[in-house]
Amino acid sequence: MTAFWKDVQLGIRTYFKSWGFIVRNGMMHYYLYPLIFIILFSVFATFGIGMLDEMITPLVQDWLGVKELPGDSWWDKTLAFFSKISTYLVSFVIWVSLLYVYFKINKYVILIVMSPIMALIAEKTDEKLTGQVFPFSMTQLVRDVWRGILIAIRNLFLEILLTILILVVNTVITVLLPPITVITTPLVTVALFLIGAYFYGFSTMDYTNERYRLNVGESVQVIRKNKGLAVANGAIFSIWLLIPFIGTYLGAIFAPVTCTVGATLALLEKKEKGEIQRYQPVRST
Repeated sequence: MTAFWKDVQLGIRTYFKSWGFIVRNGMMHYYLYPLIFIILFSVFATFGIGMLDEMITPLVQDWLGVKELPGDSWWDKTLAFFSKISTYLVSFVIWVSLLYVYFKINKYVILIVMSPIMALIAEKTDEKLTGQVFPFSMTQLVRDVWRGILIAIRNLFLEILLTILILVVNTVITVLLPPITVITTPLVTVALFLIGAYFYGFSTMDYTNERYRLNVGESVQVIRKNKGLAVANGAIFSIWLLIPFIGTYLGAIFAPVTCTVGATLALLEKKEKGEIQRYQPVRST
């Protein structure tokens, strides 16, 4: 447990250190890529949600029996008025539901789409810190991106699976022992946040593990051993995206860059201390 909290402190310290590192080493331009992405993604998401709303709303209205009511009497007009309200209410609920799905998967969409940039950022951070030059290779970049995408998809499904399992257990507890939910519900909320944080941190750390020739299985073992670092880094990533209203946009711009730099700085510090002995000579040598 002591090692876990030391890694949490390291993750927080290197995250804040990453801001100065980015400025000093001329890496500010990397923020332009997520900025362009979030603008395009927001536009497409808005149109996509609108199209889905237009497709789903009529189906739901038919299923609920919501329809225009004929008649000119005051009663008919009253019924028509409430029918209109029902129509808008159904549309509103669908919009909110689609937005919830959007915000839920937004983190992993960012990890997947930003994978090429995050791979480059991890390499450039290593170069600036250690002096080790990584010659550009399109083949290697494609491998890094593909691995980053697979890791993000893997983590998404694992998080969903664990979330469902925890919620089912909490539901059973709620049914059988209602008073206990006063304790279990806050614990479940914290557990779900930490699980999500671990998997986000996992993605930012894996780029360095891959660069030092760790396969996915070895990377998993290293990150599990340094889970405090993953949780700290991923928690910051999550907090960025949880900021009300603006978090989806500012978080998408700042979190991938700063958290990737922070994770790389932390892992290289542990490497220099000999705390990660699995690292082999880098692929470019």
